[in-house]
Parts: sequence; structure tokens; C-alpha cells
Amino acid sequence: MAHDTEYTLEQMSILNMLRNLGKADVDTMARLIIKEPNTLLQIMNRMVEKGYLEKQKIGRKTVYQITEEHRAKHNPELFNDYTQDIFDCFTQEEKDKYLELSDKLFNSVNTKLNNYFVEYE
Repeated sequence: MAHDTEYTLEQMSILNMLRNLGKADVDTMARLIIKEPNTLLQIMNRMVEKGYLEKQKIGRKTVYQITEEHRAKHNPELFNDYTQDIFDCFTQEEKDKYLELSDKLFNSVNTKLNNYFVEYE
């Protein structure tokens, strides 16, 4: 399936992840997206240059989040178009379980990140 979009698949993954997490550092994102931190850092810094993300220092960490302007433009449904073909191999029950576990993981990571960043503020 061809998709006409301004984003790469990696950028869509990052935007989708940050939409759920709010903000995160490169190491956390690299573990969740399963990418090398240096590779992800390059991608995320290009996204900062394009105005998709903004970064800020919190303690010793640099965290990234979607800019307010870009948050209004980013449509998470575009990511669903990319992944729909991938998930066709699963039953509906398996898809539901995957979404349930993903939500649980995101909530856990978000809580831990918020607690971590509060320590450094």
C-alpha cells in the first residue's frame, strides 16, 4: 500500500510514541522503538529542525516533545494506515490483547518518566 505523506516510518513511530508519552529522552525512545540511540538522535534532531519536535534540558537529560503547532497537524490515524497491513496476520482477539498490553506499557513508562523528570526539576 503506498502512502503519500511527509513523514518517514521512523518519524511516524516517534510522533506516535511522543503523542502517547508526552515527552521522553532519546534512550527511552530508543528502547521502545528498538533503534540505536545515535541513529534515533539524528532522526529526532532533524525533526527538531523541521519544527516537528522541541527539546529541553531537564537535569542532565535532553527530552523531546511534539511542538504545539505540530501536535495540531499530526494525525495518528496516518500511522494506523502504515501498520494496518502489518497487523493483518493477527486475529481480532490478538490485536485487542496487543493494544491492551501496549496501553499498559505506555502508562507504566509515562508514570516512570514523569517521576524521573520530577527528581531533576
